[in-house]
Amino acid sequence: MPDPLLPLPPQAFHFVLGHETRALIRPVRASDVPYFVRGYSTLSAESRHLRFFSQAAELSAKQLAFFTQLDHVKHEAWGALDLREKEPVGIGVARYIGLMERPGVAEVALTIVDRYQNIRAGTLLHACLHLTASRHGYRTFVYDVLLDNQKFLRYLKALGGRVVGSESNVATLEMPVYARGRDVPVENGTALRFAQLMNDVMIAPPVAV
Repeated sequence: MPDPLLPLPPQAFHFVLGHETRALIRPVRASDVPYFVRGYSTLSAESRHLRFFSQAAELSAKQLAFFTQLDHVKHEAWGALDLREKEPVGIGVARYIGLMERPGVAEVALTIVDRYQNIRAGTLLHACLHLTASRHGYRTFVYDVLLDNQKFLRYLKALGGRVVGSESNVATLEMPVYARGRDVPVENGTALRFAQLMNDVMIAPPVAV
């Protein structure tokens, strides 16, 4: 159930990422299929392996429907679009999916197109997930990460994630869902930046799209 004491983040807002990338941030819509098709086609083989554990050349129709047809409560995804081009270009997506067998727990995955990595896009979308999931009663996020993806593992651990298991080169981590920036355990620069982004999201002026 939504927490009435916690206001929802703006459902669409502009944000300037690194490299002066002016982006539109909003939840994913069913009409976003073309962004997924184009974005996936530009992912490097390494990125496909680290995110999807696969080298498939394209997403199936079933996958595209799953990624874009959401109920925005048990299954939510936030996306970022680059507004510098004549037509918006997909930057990346962060999503959570509630686990039926574990109430209050959701699995998380993040994908950022290669050319947009290291400009805070993934961290910003991740912050949006925490803000949204906390409002819908989720208390724990779960991540399955390839052990090869050491950069992402370090990032999650810096935010309070802890390894709870591993199997077949995949580590499983759990992290509290943070409802506010002040809830993040600020013990390092990564956590401090994440907490600040959560605060920035909550005060971002909403835009109509």
